[in-house]
Amino acid sequence: MRLFILMFCIFLLTPLRPTSAHPHVWMDMTIEILFNEAGMVTGLRQTWLFDDYYSAFATEGMDLDGDGKPDPEKLEEIMKVNMEHLNEYGYFTKARDGKNVLGLMPLTDKSTRMLDNRLEMSFTTPFEKPVSPEGSNFSYAIFDPTYYVDMLHAETENPVILSGSPAGCSYKIMPPNPDPSVVAQAAMLDASMQGETGLGSFFAERVRLTCPEK
Repeated sequence: MRLFILMFCIFLLTPLRPTSAHPHVWMDMTIEILFNEAGMVTGLRQTWLFDDYYSAFATEGMDLDGDGKPDPEKLEEIMKVNMEHLNEYGYFTKARDGKNVLGLMPLTDKSTRMLDNRLEMSFTTPFEKPVSPEGSNFSYAIFDPTYYVDMLHAETENPVILSGSPAGCSYKIMPPNPDPSVVAQAAMLDASMQGETGLGSFFAERVRLTCPEK
């Protein structure tokens, strides 16, 4: 079975897109910031939608019943293995309360499917403790540290959803602004080379939540 293992470029494959530079896989994210009844932030509901090229590779040979679609059981196997490997790396998720990185609980609500020809994975990353949204202390960034995978919010009307938020809350997506030297470093890496851990942080979007203070 062909496994989608992002960290440290374990799959070392010739990219399906005609390029030698990082990244080699593209993914659109939609993120739901979850609030409890007390108005505290409790976690992130994440949906990762992979590009057509990677999706075709990852699901090759999984149409066992000949209906033209990968079998759901096989997709679940990919999801299970991927999440097990990403657990050690916090699912590429860095959420903060001010300067403090938030701890994550085990994943919940895991699911996967094909959306047209693209592989989609969804899951919830609950925080160990609820976080006050007051002011602008809560933020998050989701990225592959080696920049093998380019992880950006989907270009839709609502790439971030505030689910159950107090009145007056809003968010801002802050685009990356990498130094030209970092861009050049990424451009020099081919599919057989591993980017330095932390390279992806220079290309990560960051989302900051702002809510009224009581």
